[in-house]
Amino acid sequence: MVYFQFLRSAVQGVSSGIGQQQQIASGVMETIKGFIPKVQSAWVGGDEEAFAADVQRKIIPAMVELIAAIGGVNLNLSKATGIVDQADAKSKSMADQLGDQFANI
Repeated sequence: MVYFQFLRSAVQGVSSGIGQQQQIASGVMETIKGFIPKVQSAWVGGDEEAFAADVQRKIIPAMVELIAAIGGVNLNLSKATGIVDQADAKSKSMADQLGDQFANI
């Protein structure tokens, strides 16, 4: 018996969606990395090295942070789910103890 109403399937669905977003963001980052040499080879007018350096120095670290933040959301959802499970187990135990005491009266 569950004492706290917890929509586990909904939370799992959200977690799955977040995981997909993390994979998409990783794919975008890899695509950006793949475009750098293509852009450099087609660049006219110089500064292609500065462009590549800017992408590596600014965009890629920002993407890594985004991917980590998305992962953090899932980590926190997992922790919250564990806390709800622990609270439910504790409340069940307390209710069972109370029932046992009433049965002894």
